Amino acid sequence: MIWLRRSCAPTLVLVLFLTGHSVQAQTPKNVPKAADSAPTEKWQLDRALTLTPCAESQPAMKYRLFPVFTERKEGNAVPIYLRLNFEQNDASRRNWTETPKKWNAVPVDEIPLKEAKKFLDEYKNFYRQFELGARRKTAEWNYTLDQGSVIDILLPDAQTMRGYVPMMLLKARVAMAEGNFAEAAHWLETGFAFSQHVGGGPFLINSLVGIACANQFADCLFDFVSLSGAPNLYWPLTALPRPLIGLRDAMELEQAVLEMHFADFATVEADRSPAQWDAALKRVRKEFQRVIASDIESGDNRLKPIVGAGIADPASQSPDLARARKHLMEERKLSAKAIAAMPPAQILLLYAVDVYHQFRDDAFKASYLPYTEARKAFAEAAARRLAAPSTEAKQLPDALLPAIVKVQFAQRQLERKIAALRVIEALRMHTAAHDGRLPETLSEITLVPIPDDPGTGKPFAYQRDGEIATQSGRSLGEKPEESNFRYRLVMKKK
Repeated sequence: MIWLRRSCAPTLVLVLFLTGHSVQAQTPKNVPKAADSAPTEKWQLDRALTLTPCAESQPAMKYRLFPVFTERKEGNAVPIYLRLNFEQNDASRRNWTETPKKWNAVPVDEIPLKEAKKFLDEYKNFYRQFELGARRKTAEWNYTLDQGSVIDILLPDAQTMRGYVPMMLLKARVAMAEGNFAEAAHWLETGFAFSQHVGGGPFLINSLVGIACANQFADCLFDFVSLSGAPNLYWPLTALPRPLIGLRDAMELEQAVLEMHFADFATVEADRSPAQWDAALKRVRKEFQRVIASDIESGDNRLKPIVGAGIADPASQSPDLARARKHLMEERKLSAKAIAAMPPAQILLLYAVDVYHQFRDDAFKASYLPYTEARKAFAEAAARRLAAPSTEAKQLPDALLPAIVKVQFAQRQLERKIAALRVIEALRMHTAAHDGRLPETLSEITLVPIPDDPGTGKPFAYQRDGEIATQSGRSLGEKPEESNFRYRLVMKKK
């Protein structure tokens, strides 16, 4: 499979699937009317919460949402997680994956505790292994990145990890139903550490699965803070790693995929005979056609065959040849005499690798910027590639470059959710110190710092309407049903 390469649209579908988000706004029952929005405004997430005032926990870090360094032991968590899967038969796997979902879909106070606790007891060994695995210092996935065909590496283990999440959520939610907040926080801590392990795999798909897992634990936190008597988690939320799921390593692996998969590009500067150059070009063309076969079948016009650039076509007949010679003269500063002495296949391969690297770096350089700055740079890079002439060389980046902006979007949405939870906990802290009264503005809160919206780099929108407050985040230039969220908050007296 090719991870997240192709156009942005299928990548967005995958991101939404993995993160468990619907592009339709949720419509909770009995929600208070929003004060800051027209009824027709679209939201990616629209949720109502009833909260109670709560001061800072004493001590402040009494509860944790991520294991501290001293609790993490030497060792690799991955074999622990994988072993659990292979210890079970198919029926058991379906049971522990699917059974908790029905109980996680109902409010905490409606969980059938007798049945749920029977399930938890049945898998108590699993839960102990999760605890131990999540507190290992490393998660080494050990994919064979040096196998010479990196695009062919399959990742069924990544999806297996996602199947563990409902079990851990149920453990936390049962503890919440019983009022055991320390136990619930412990399992949310386990879940966030597990998610980071999952997201630490070398590919962007690993990152997205880790984000999808973490999103579900973050959603569970909204249930946690809504419960009467729930402790304040402002500082445990603040102590979570930021970002929780990093993308840098996976992004940099993506930058090396061309040379990792197509060995002839890794040695494109080597000396070869004309016959060897012809053979190298033929190998590249044949492998590329294999890799994009499914895209061609699905009708991707960017990758349709180019006359004169088929597997068996001689390099001298390539429609790219004149353009390639000009490129080597202008960009590589080679003399006309040196270019004339090169076999046509060498010229085409040098040109192709340069074109790929130019478009690759044009896109990936923005991945080192904060999302609010990167989004515009990504769009401009995509526009430049779209406007470039359709050539055999440009088909490489068209097929192989991932839709980076969509991956960063998924990461950003998780970070926004965590930041929004910090604001909610700051509100609970403020109202506990002010006789249950909500502030008129977030700037009135002075007990703790108020985070900005990671999606905009600016403060969250906040408006009070009597006993109700609305906290929201909007991202200009993005579809509201994909990025905007709203939390409608009612603060009740203790």
